[in-house]
Amino acid sequence: MKVEKRAVLHVHTTASDGSGTPRRVIEAALEAGVDILGINDHMNLQVRLAGYGGWHSSLFVLAGAELEDENRRSHVLVYGVDEIPGSGNTREQLAFIKKQGGIAIAAHPTEAPGRLPKTGSYSWKSGTDGLDGVEVWNYMSLWKKRISAWNLPARILRPDNYATDPDPAAIDFWKAVGGCAVAGPDAHALRFGIGGMSLEVFPYEMLFRRMITHVLLDDELSGSSAEAEEVIIEALKRGKCFCSNVLLGRADGFEVLKVEEGLLIRLPGKGDVVVESETGPCGPPATLEPGEHLVPVTGGGVAVVRVLREGRTWIFCGIPG
Repeated sequence: MKVEKRAVLHVHTTASDGSGTPRRVIEAALEAGVDILGINDHMNLQVRLAGYGGWHSSLFVLAGAELEDENRRSHVLVYGVDEIPGSGNTREQLAFIKKQGGIAIAAHPTEAPGRLPKTGSYSWKSGTDGLDGVEVWNYMSLWKKRISAWNLPARILRPDNYATDPDPAAIDFWKAVGGCAVAGPDAHALRFGIGGMSLEVFPYEMLFRRMITHVLLDDELSGSSAEAEEVIIEALKRGKCFCSNVLLGRADGFEVLKVEEGLLIRLPGKGDVVVESETGPCGPPATLEPGEHLVPVTGGGVAVVRVLREGRTWIFCGIPG
């Protein structure tokens, strides 16, 4: 029995630089119909230690952290650990997480900076060893790329126009790393105030209805929080997931299977399908109807499947080698 869970990974709360309490963030995820919520406050596990990890009605909370290298500024999302390393060196952090049995995912590894204050880049500079996956599609990182005073109004009015596709450089980085290729909103629900007025920018309720990481499981999750967390993390480590943009339609039921002849793709809806092997594109984009489709692929290395709608990425799936 195949089980699919809709996950929103990379979310911040008041335990670091987010504006929402853990309780508010959990309520927003439940309202959005999310199955798994990944919380990653900077350099701390306060949400986990406060007991928010685990089941909340139909929602499972992966209470983790986002670690930062003090010298290189590289960021890594971690889940499944009860303590974080004291070291500020990313390689030492990754070794610590691995020893604890957790998962480490490079966050926004190839992001580009903006031209406004507090829009600098936190790109990856620590090699590939020790990583279990890569965040290839980060909403806020893509939104801030090359942001300036001139284009700020357009970006605020139409923010979805700036996060239409995964970062190609991040996809290339994932090809070297393997494991899971995930999407995340990097949600903070930041508030800006002038005088007695306060405006919330990119609220959780909005971002939880954008990018989804679909986690594919062999069975339904256990009612035991510890067992459920272990199963989710193991599925991610094995790359059993894909990403989708909810604005372009529900992607539930999508699946890619490796077969002798290539890739068997199960499409939940019509879309323009692009397949790439480690040697390059496997032919031009093909408009395919819902159902099963066999795409010949040579070689047994990594592969990437993208399904486009309206010229934008609806579904992205990285298949490890």
